[in-house]
Amino acid sequence: MLLALVLMVAGSVVATTGAANAVAVEQVCVGTWAVTYDPPITNTPQVVRGNLTGVFPTCTNLLAPSGSYGQVFTDTVSCATLLTAGAASRTYTWSNPLAAPTTFAYNWTVSDVAGQAVITNTGLITGGTFAGASAEQVAVLVTPDVLQCAGTGIASLTGPTTLTVFRP
Repeated sequence: MLLALVLMVAGSVVATTGAANAVAVEQVCVGTWAVTYDPPITNTPQVVRGNLTGVFPTCTNLLAPSGSYGQVFTDTVSCATLLTAGAASRTYTWSNPLAAPTTFAYNWTVSDVAGQAVITNTGLITGGTFAGASAEQVAVLVTPDVLQCAGTGIASLTGPTTLTVFRP
């Protein structure tokens, strides 16, 4: 269900580009991501250190058939606000040593879709394989358990994610 939601949201970008702004899809990766919070998030907003990790076991470009990333952040969050909007960059490392690590500079938004937090990262590939392309990564986090949020808190969440790289 969640993977279908991610693919639906990601697919809407391709469908809305139109012929006037024709783009080619250079890479699509499907995988999972996880975020850990220190301290665990509760119903009370607090500053936490977050650690994002993502794996893409399946990608469409043969030069970069799978990949992963890691990223650390600090944010004020709670169970009601899993992440606030902002800007950052991350580097994807590909399974093929011939594919240079790819740096993605992006802005992200967070929206609530059917009770799930949908994080949409949009921006440019600024270095490495796919440099000069634009990209979008859509990730979904499940709604935290309300009982845990009211008690000891949530230390980690996980969900599906899709990365799409576009070439004009």
